[in-house]
Amino acid sequence: MDKDRILTIAQKEFSDKLYEPSFIVLMVIFMGTIFVYLQSHGGGNNFYDVVKVIAVFFPLIGIALGYDGIIKEKNSKSLNVLLTNPVFRDNIITGKFLGISITLTLVVFLSLVIIAASDFLISGKIAQFDSLLRLMVFGIFTFLYLLVFASCGFFASIWCKTEIESLTFGVLVWINMCFAFGSTIMMLTSLISGQSAFDMTEKFFSTGSLLQNISPLHHFCKVTIGVQDLSYGGFGLVSEDIRGLLDTRYSLSYLIEYYWQNVIILLILPLLFLAASYISFLRDDI
Repeated sequence: MDKDRILTIAQKEFSDKLYEPSFIVLMVIFMGTIFVYLQSHGGGNNFYDVVKVIAVFFPLIGIALGYDGIIKEKNSKSLNVLLTNPVFRDNIITGKFLGISITLTLVVFLSLVIIAASDFLISGKIAQFDSLLRLMVFGIFTFLYLLVFASCGFFASIWCKTEIESLTFGVLVWINMCFAFGSTIMMLTSLISGQSAFDMTEKFFSTGSLLQNISPLHHFCKVTIGVQDLSYGGFGLVSEDIRGLLDTRYSLSYLIEYYWQNVIILLILPLLFLAASYISFLRDDI
């Protein structure tokens, strides 16, 4: 791989994303929502609800960053020109994915700044080092969670024929994985177990907990605040004894060891979509 070309492509992708009207609108809406919500609900005292807003709605930012990554270049024929320079396809994929990741890092960083600033404005106290460290760790896992959807959208931009198809695919993934995932899992659990949630049986809830593992939302929720599901219509909202990485009763090292399986899955999922993007793009007839 050519590092210089990769960095050039990444820089261009980062610059393009920052000036996209759709991205700017989403940023203003979501950042404003977090700030207003924190100010009106007592800051960190309602962090559970803030995490729900981030977990359910922020994946749209990830999808917005990735859905047109390749398809826009392909339809405008600029990709053909780029490939004749010569720039190898793996450099294009790596550079664009890096640019998307850098943009997403900026989004998460701004979110953390708003959370910390809101807490300061409400309490009038500067957060202690341990609180800032845990907030930073929360930001890392928020980045990995949103990167799953950004990489999914990026894959769709290679696999689909038009930007509308790619965006539609990403939105459908968001609806099924974040917004209506709880209801979908309840329906699948009833079909598999032959029971309903009203039966309140251990078999029903154990089956549902197993099926929840297919969603990045589930792993993000467990790692951050220790709950099974934050999607609308979900049934797994009972907190565990350990309330995620933000639980100050335990050290960060102990919590990371406790949630290591969820951490590994959040690390692997973006890489799987990236690998699928490589394979699809290398086999694509441009």
